[in-house]
Amino acid sequence: MKKLSKERLFENVMGNIERDLSRGYIAGASVLVAQGDEILLRDMRGVSDVDTGAPLGNDAIFRLASMTKPVAGMAALIGIERGWFSPDDKITKYFPEFADMFVGRLEGGRVVPDHKPRHELLLGQFLRNDTGFMGSSPIYAAVEDRIPTEMYRDNATIVDYCIKNTCFTYEPREQYGYCGYQAYDVVALLLERFSGMKYADFVRENIFNPLGITDITYHPTEEQWGRVVKMSDRAVGGMVSVNMGRHTFEQFPLSYTSAGAGLVGTVEDYYKFARLLRGRGTADGVRIVGEDVFSLMPKPYLPLSIMGEGATGSWGLGVYVRCEGDRLPAGSFGWSGAYGTHFFVDPKNDIVAIYMKNTRWYDSHGGGETGKAFESAVMASLI
Repeated sequence: MKKLSKERLFENVMGNIERDLSRGYIAGASVLVAQGDEILLRDMRGVSDVDTGAPLGNDAIFRLASMTKPVAGMAALIGIERGWFSPDDKITKYFPEFADMFVGRLEGGRVVPDHKPRHELLLGQFLRNDTGFMGSSPIYAAVEDRIPTEMYRDNATIVDYCIKNTCFTYEPREQYGYCGYQAYDVVALLLERFSGMKYADFVRENIFNPLGITDITYHPTEEQWGRVVKMSDRAVGGMVSVNMGRHTFEQFPLSYTSAGAGLVGTVEDYYKFARLLRGRGTADGVRIVGEDVFSLMPKPYLPLSIMGEGATGSWGLGVYVRCEGDRLPAGSFGWSGAYGTHFFVDPKNDIVAIYMKNTRWYDSHGGGETGKAFESAVMASLI
């Protein structure tokens, strides 16, 4: 294990942020980097609202988008440990209607049923992006564009609609295609069925409350809305604000507590959650799941051959896992959000690193250039 240098961290990480601010690429960013139990860098630059110029504070709340997915992975592990289900269970055991779905093909710009999947879908696939259920592919846009807006009322309405009215967008278990939310919502519904609780209540009672997390939520209070960072975008003359209203993800209603996107949270509280992942199911003496069950999460399930040319990472349960040849050591894992949030856990060097911004421009997804630069800056600070 190598040690991080505080001085190098500040120079490398904050230097990147200052550069992006000076170029007008971001309105503000907040970071935290820890090694072991010591926070070595906690800083922020820029504003939380480009209209008012209000500075970004320690307690700023960001829209997390797909950084919601690792929470879903942890929630699923709780269900696995309680014996409710297994990641190797056939999905038709719980949702028999999946047996009626077809793999689709494009015909005259429309998606039509082509053939039944060659493999049974397994529950774990819905957390690792190889189901073909609303996964990115050449035919995905044609499928999604036809979904009526009202079907996004809640987890159940969107899943029910997609099962009954769409096709698999690629061959399950033979291809990779990222799913933004619907596949994860299948897992959320299963947790609701076994727990008797709404999904948002389940993660709050079983993950957030035990860890002392109060500023990660699907339903911000009035006080919390006052700390939510205003979305920004780039325009002629500089950054401009984007009014997303009282929505935590796109224009979805707050009744839709998607397991794939929709949480908001602070850097500090996401660090508490990330420490749980660093501790393999336990943080600060609080055990959420045992280490044997946790080991199912950061496991690279998908072969690199289906991840795409030059791939150096695979998918675990709700987290992206690094393999050989990546910027991060093999076995590192984490994920990002569409509005620029990003985090990783590096078990080899015992590092937790979090970067948050909320913007619709400059490789908005945290796994793009912003996330890559952040990872490189942290790794370059090892001595």
